[in-house]
Amino acid sequence: MDKDLKEILAPLDGHLRRVDEEIQKRLKTGIPIIDASATHIFLSGGKRIRASLVILSSGLRGEIPEGIIELAAATEIVHASSLIHDDIIDQSLFRRGNITVPKKWGNKVAVLVGDFMYSVALNTAIQDGNPALFPLMVAGTKDMVMGELCQLEYADLSKARREHYMTIIELKTARFMASCTRLGATKSGLPEEERESLYRFGLNLGFAFQIIDDTLDIMQASEEVGKDVGSDFKDGKITLPYLHLIEEGGSGDLDSLKRYIETPTPEGWQAIKKRLVDAGSIDFAIRCAADYINAARDILKGFPESPFRTILFELSDFLLFRKY
Repeated sequence: MDKDLKEILAPLDGHLRRVDEEIQKRLKTGIPIIDASATHIFLSGGKRIRASLVILSSGLRGEIPEGIIELAAATEIVHASSLIHDDIIDQSLFRRGNITVPKKWGNKVAVLVGDFMYSVALNTAIQDGNPALFPLMVAGTKDMVMGELCQLEYADLSKARREHYMTIIELKTARFMASCTRLGATKSGLPEEERESLYRFGLNLGFAFQIIDDTLDIMQASEEVGKDVGSDFKDGKITLPYLHLIEEGGSGDLDSLKRYIETPTPEGWQAIKKRLVDAGSIDFAIRCAADYINAARDILKGFPESPFRTILFELSDFLLFRKY
């Protein structure tokens, strides 16, 4: 993959600038603590992948419709609010290279501002006037919360199974990405068959995105991913590489993982990381992500050639090969 994300999304620069402006406008209340904490997570940028999916899906068969920027902004606000709540649960210090909202303002503010941001995003869908949009936004948001709860339910290393992990990432990540593509398709008035196709495209993309994200948590340096590497496992998130290692390695590897959770050390982390590589667990996860990307690309081939279809193909490849 030769292009980076900035190059891939360059044709959307004008649209994404408007999305950022819309985010700031919708989160501005005149109340200092809300204005500062609600916009804090956006100061370090972010990929704007969900907003891009909304815009690109809406323009696959022509001009993007009026009101699409507002919807795209709403999806980024929902995503950001979920990250703030995630940082409370995980007690995270850093997000996107910056101190997190709960660490800067405390958990009380973080809970409330996250709720405020959800309500702002959902209100945007209501204000659009299209009755089909609000249920999509609500469903995507509900699924993310269910995914977080499932993650807590299956945090026990001895009981976690691959099917649990797949359920978690479908609810937490894949379905909301699918909602983003369907939002764009619905807003532009595409026929139901194409809306469903784009939903399935977004679903496959979301599965791949999260699996790769979970490998990056293991393999990349903290400064590259903008958070502490290995933090997911220490926080009780049992992701695909670890599940593969347990399935392939058996009780010895399971015991090693348990010991690290009980007494985490830098040396212990390096030993686990090496074992995941040696056992082929990282390669296995990447192959799984590639299968989802290939499925997404096959769906996209059903749409006529267009500049936005090309960007979606390039974005799919980027999500598989990304380093951050």
